[in-house]
Order: sequence, then structure tokens, then C-alpha cells
Amino acid sequence: MNRIYLLSTLLLAGCASPFTSHVKESPKNEQIRKIVAEEAKDAETTLHPKGLSIIVAEPTTGRIVAMHGYSKSSPMRSSGWSCWNILEPGSTFKPVVVVAALEKGTVTPKTKIFCENGLFHYGGKSIKDHHASGDLTYDEILSKSSNIGAAKISLMLKDEDYYEYVCRFGFGKKTGISVPHEIDGLVLPPSRWDKLTKTRMAFGQSVAVTPIQLTMAYCALANGGKLMKPVVDNERPKVVRRVCSEKTADMVKNALKKVVSPEGTAPLARVEGVSVVGKTGTAQAISQKGAYLQDQYWTMFAGFFPVDHPKYVITVVVDEADLPPEKNYGGLVAAPIFRKIATRINALK
Repeated sequence: MNRIYLLSTLLLAGCASPFTSHVKESPKNEQIRKIVAEEAKDAETTLHPKGLSIIVAEPTTGRIVAMHGYSKSSPMRSSGWSCWNILEPGSTFKPVVVVAALEKGTVTPKTKIFCENGLFHYGGKSIKDHHASGDLTYDEILSKSSNIGAAKISLMLKDEDYYEYVCRFGFGKKTGISVPHEIDGLVLPPSRWDKLTKTRMAFGQSVAVTPIQLTMAYCALANGGKLMKPVVDNERPKVVRRVCSEKTADMVKNALKKVVSPEGTAPLARVEGVSVVGKTGTAQAISQKGAYLQDQYWTMFAGFFPVDHPKYVITVVVDEADLPPEKNYGGLVAAPIFRKIATRINALK
């Protein structure tokens, strides 16, 4: 199934009414929600996006501390927008294929993947990297955000094995959050893949996710490999399943440290005085009719802090910021929003 049909099908399903948030109230949580609201408002004013989603969660409990959603098509602020809006996740999806490959033993920290110097011809199409690279390890593939490296790792996996780990992370199925109108997103089974699907999924195309699904996936990376159900109000924490071993989660977490280094794609996500882990994403925006929009993008950053004992996961998704294409990347748009929120949360007592 081609990407345009996949996303146009979901866009038609993504229409729902806003709802009033039921996030648990506590003095600190109230402060965090205020921070999110203020930084969201600032982003809306300066970036003029068509939509914005910000979620703050506790990775060890799955508790949703703050959730903000905004769309010009439904300009009321709505937590629900973070559950029923869908997008291609771009490079924020790359850790999934690395986890699968580490769990299946198809790559190790010493494995070198030849990244074709930036241009890889496969299945009659081309996969390109923003920066040309030769041999890269999986952690370098993540830090440099190599599409070719991620695609080649996917080709080292059996179709069923890769699909299993995508589903283990909770993609393609509702999270079960107590929010009206949550949707599944879409993950096609291997029986419906064409020759390109698996390689495209590896860098976040040909798959559709919701911001809340993405947040819970990063909670699993942060907490040692356990997928948590997102909980609100006085709901008790619930482990859905173990996604991967604690060792694998820690290996990927350590690799993602390099993303926010000066050599990575998100140095603008760095927070003074605290270690941060995360991943950028940029995906071409799609119209309501399913056509790709020229020079318009979804930009994302999903991350957590502090690295050794993560307390908060923050996901930021910006829909079509009013910026020129050369400035409309996850590391330039969503990462600074993450930094502002994380910096203010870290300063709370």
C-alpha cells in the first residue's frame, strides 16, 4: 500500500471533538501543566503552526502529567488532539528497528553498516541521507539520523520479527488512555507490505502513529523496556508488556545521548545541568486529501531526562510551522520547545 493512500485513510478517521483534560492535579503537576500551556502558546505565536501537540509523562508509572493539543482546524485547546491526530513519525521511529535488531542479535555495538555515502538504490527507488556517511554503527546511525542505515538494519531482520517489535511498542493499537476518540494509528502486517514498506518504516514512513503512542514508546525506552498504559486521574499504573530487555533499552538509551550532543541532530535540546536523551523527526506534511505538501513538514522531538533515572518523557509535535524548508527540521523547531519545557520542569522544587 502506498504512503499517500495509507495516510489519507487515517486522516479521514482522525476527526473528533475536543474534550476537557482529566490529568491528575497535584501542586507540581499543576506547575508543569502551566509550563506546557505557556510554552505551547509561545510556540503558536512565534511559529504559527497548523497544529501542535505536547505531552509530558512519567516513564515509570505511565502517568500523563500534562497534555496539550491545538489545531487550527479545531482551535480549542484539547488534550484529545494528542490522541486522535495521526502522523508519520519520521526519524523518531528509528529506535524501534534498532531495538528489534539488538534483541534478535542481528547487530551488535561493533556491527558496521555501510551507508552508501548518502544515496542507496533499493527496490527501484532511492533512499537519501541529509549527510553522506560510510560505515556506521547503530549508535552513529541514530545520532546522525541515517535513513539508509536504519533501512539496511531493517533488511537484516525477518519481516515478522520487525513487525513484532513495532507492535510490542504499542503502535497500530489504541493505548487505552481514558480519553474519548483515541484512534489506532496504522501499522500494516507483513502480508500487506510491498518491497519498500519495511525499509520505509525503519525511518518512520509507511506507518502512522499518534503522539500518545510515541510518548509511551519513549517511556518504554526510558524505564528499561516496559510498555506502560497511559494513566490519568487516580488510575493505578499498569504494565502492558515487556517490549525488550533492560539491557537493550539501556543500549539504545545510551546511543540516543549522542543525538543531543554537538555532533548529533538535536544539540538545541540540551538542558543546562541535566542529562537529556531523545530523537528528532521530520516528516513531509499531508493534505486532507492524502497528497504530500511541498515544503511543509511535521517536526518532532521525543526525549527524556535525566538519563540515569528518567523522571519525565516529553514529546513535542509541530504541524507545519510557518518557516522556510531549510529551517523546518525537528532539531531546529521541536527540540528547542522540548528544551524550554524540560529546563523549567528541572528547575521546579
